[in-house]
Amino acid sequence: MKKLLDRRNNHNGLILILTSLLVTSCKQTIVVNESVLIDEPATKTNLCGFIKDSLIDWSFGIWLVVFLLVGLLIWKWGYSILEWYKRKPISNKVLIAMAILTMLFVISCIPNSQKDEYGGWFALPVMMALGFFIAIFQNLNKRIKQRHKNKKCNEQMPKAVIRQHNLRLLALFMAWIWSCGWVVYFVAIGISYRPHVGSEVFFRSALASLQLFVMSIDSNIIDSIWSHDVLKGMICCAGIAATICTVILIMLLVVSRLMAYLHINNLAINNQRNHLYVFFDICDASRLLAQSIYKEDPQSVIVFVDNAITNKTEYEDDKTESWRSVLDILSFRRKTTQDIEENDRTALAMASSDICSITHDTTDVLGNIGLETVKKLMIRLNGLSDAQLHIFLLSEERDTNVRATSILVRDDLIGCKGYKTTVYCHARRDGVNRVLEDMGLSAESNIDVKILDSAHLAMEYLKRDVKNHPINYVDIETIKDDNPGSVSSEFVSLVMGFGETGQEAVKFLYEYGAFVDKQANAKKSFRSPFNCYVVDNNMKRLEGLFIAEVPAAECIKNSAADSKVILSGEAMIRFYEMDFRSDDFFTKVLKEIANKLNYVVVAVGEDELNMTVAVEILSYVRRHRDNLDNFCIYVRAYDRGTFKHLNEIAKHYNSRLCETDKDKVEKIVLFGQNQEIYTYDLMVKDRYEEDGKRYYNTYQSLMDPQNNESWEERHRKHLEQKEGSTKWERMSKIRRKESQDRSNALHSYTKIKILEEAVGKDNSMDYALRALGGRIGSHDTISYPNLDEKENHLMINLAMCEHLRWNAAHEMMGYINDKENHKCDDGAKKHNCLKPWQELSQESKDSKCDYKLYDFGVVETSFKLKYVEGE
Repeated sequence: MKKLLDRRNNHNGLILILTSLLVTSCKQTIVVNESVLIDEPATKTNLCGFIKDSLIDWSFGIWLVVFLLVGLLIWKWGYSILEWYKRKPISNKVLIAMAILTMLFVISCIPNSQKDEYGGWFALPVMMALGFFIAIFQNLNKRIKQRHKNKKCNEQMPKAVIRQHNLRLLALFMAWIWSCGWVVYFVAIGISYRPHVGSEVFFRSALASLQLFVMSIDSNIIDSIWSHDVLKGMICCAGIAATICTVILIMLLVVSRLMAYLHINNLAINNQRNHLYVFFDICDASRLLAQSIYKEDPQSVIVFVDNAITNKTEYEDDKTESWRSVLDILSFRRKTTQDIEENDRTALAMASSDICSITHDTTDVLGNIGLETVKKLMIRLNGLSDAQLHIFLLSEERDTNVRATSILVRDDLIGCKGYKTTVYCHARRDGVNRVLEDMGLSAESNIDVKILDSAHLAMEYLKRDVKNHPINYVDIETIKDDNPGSVSSEFVSLVMGFGETGQEAVKFLYEYGAFVDKQANAKKSFRSPFNCYVVDNNMKRLEGLFIAEVPAAECIKNSAADSKVILSGEAMIRFYEMDFRSDDFFTKVLKEIANKLNYVVVAVGEDELNMTVAVEILSYVRRHRDNLDNFCIYVRAYDRGTFKHLNEIAKHYNSRLCETDKDKVEKIVLFGQNQEIYTYDLMVKDRYEEDGKRYYNTYQSLMDPQNNESWEERHRKHLEQKEGSTKWERMSKIRRKESQDRSNALHSYTKIKILEEAVGKDNSMDYALRALGGRIGSHDTISYPNLDEKENHLMINLAMCEHLRWNAAHEMMGYINDKENHKCDDGAKKHNCLKPWQELSQESKDSKCDYKLYDFGVVETSFKLKYVEGE
């Protein structure tokens, strides 16, 4: 019990309720229904005789054993129950209501000493009937006041809110009728059970009242009160009222489905509304994305698909299926009123079965799952100019998303040539699921399949702001130093949790943390010291899969020109299997790096757990170093419901630290929220791809002005190529090139940051324009006539930094160096340029291609995007 008592005391209400129920249930083993133990009718005399015969000792023994067993279960599992309750707390109103009902139940079980007919059992149904009547009165009063207020303010309540209020009022009426029926049935049954009424009457009357809603009246009870006309009339009135409520509820459900059917059939599909968005899952991601699409795309028509009826399996009988259908319809009604606000551009469709239930080959997938209304909308798209079809499968069941996507792409309407189709599948971006994207990378296919990996997108979103780049946490040499643009300090990072977000964080830090070391030069180039500590309590399983995908992670090590660098020869990425709450983590990992730690990414699980880990790390680091310069913690947040609370915590600590630290920079930063990721700009418009296209076009204009090949033309040319490589190799090659265009677009912020730190922000534009004035030479002799010697040195270091980034990016994609064939083999993931800068000149001569020129071109493109095109 000490473990329970040491915890917070905010669960006393729940503990009191559980204890009261326990005592009540134990008590009922003593005051058993004496008619079961005694052949004669139950009377107080017989009960006394029962006690005199000492049979109560036997009942007390049962009570004692049950009490001990329940106490043992609470001792073993009670803390786990309270922890679950802490994660999903019950509101105070519910707790108070449960406590009141529990106390009433306990009081009602007290034996009645008076000679009335019903005893304490009668108190609860009467109190419930009175309570529901008061609730109805308050609800109606509130509705009248709200209506008057809306009239004065000329406001109109949304239809979805009105539907919710109507359903709530109907539910209160049904509860009140049920409780009134409970009272009447209690009296009726009690008449035939005189002079004693026990628990049997209490529960039987409640069940009998519940049957009124299925148009059934207990004839046995009616027969037993044949002489009580008023009582029979009250039961009939309650039955009629309950039947009316049931009919109203069913009619509301039927009408809602009918209105949804009519609404989706009347959606306008024309040249002004020719972008159809179909969501197959009503989840938080779908709702956020649909809201963004509705605001950003005036040509959008949005359809949500919900499975309202579950397929009957061979193990279910008709009765079970009928009840499940009713529950599914009720669930559908709830989602209709709460999740979807139907309007002239938004509708809801109902599927008769799930996509994954289709086990046979068919080209009419939508028809097989009962989505004829959606098919009609797609048919209307055919023939419209700039028509688009977007299909989303965004549920958290990723395996289901993948299977559903592979089935959907077989549908003839989805692959119709009359409009462009894009299928978005929420799944992990790995080698297995990327096969789905390969389906759309065919020159003959009109379907573009995109894998949406929330962890990958969260890190991509982080890259968009240069404040989040590792370049902000190292010391950069200026134009006045010997090696301008190089880095004189090491970069130390810590990744807590090696799940999907953690693995993406390691890849991001390794690529964007690649800088030219201060001691390096054009003849001996190497990256500055990089150390990434990765901690997870399940590291053995996760590390093996990661190294299998990224072989370089096991062998990449820090290097140095001389022995002055202590970290020379140590692995850049180090994996630790330990719990973040363990003593080993604080004494063996965090203590070692606290004084030099720069960058922390926390993604260990739920939002509040992530924040807890971040605060503990921040407090520990704060105790072991004088200031927090060049230090920041990035916390992954998922649920928008907890974001406000977590943001308040982050603001609290950031405001305290900014009072003493000179840099005035946030030390706890939240990232990866669903409301940031699931937007029209990032998902549909694909801002990252647009940035990559813009970067590619600018690069082409600088490096090959005569070649006007666009992104789309290059894409099509690679796929249509018939000779020299397999289709899979061509797909891998174009995917790699396009990913590098995106990476270059995002990494341009890092290059500009190095430039501004080296020459000064005020002089950076002048430097960039002079560099863009022209270059001469090739291989090792590339230079810029408009730049002096020191400025040319900076330009070389920027090109070397780009090559280090390119190497790091390819290593994280699983590529290795091809030392023998001097070529790129995307099928085997080998590349001849995956080597140090000083070896590129010889490789260029062997391959008859100036590889160093590409790196200089990337730097020039970054300058042009920033200072000429103003991006």
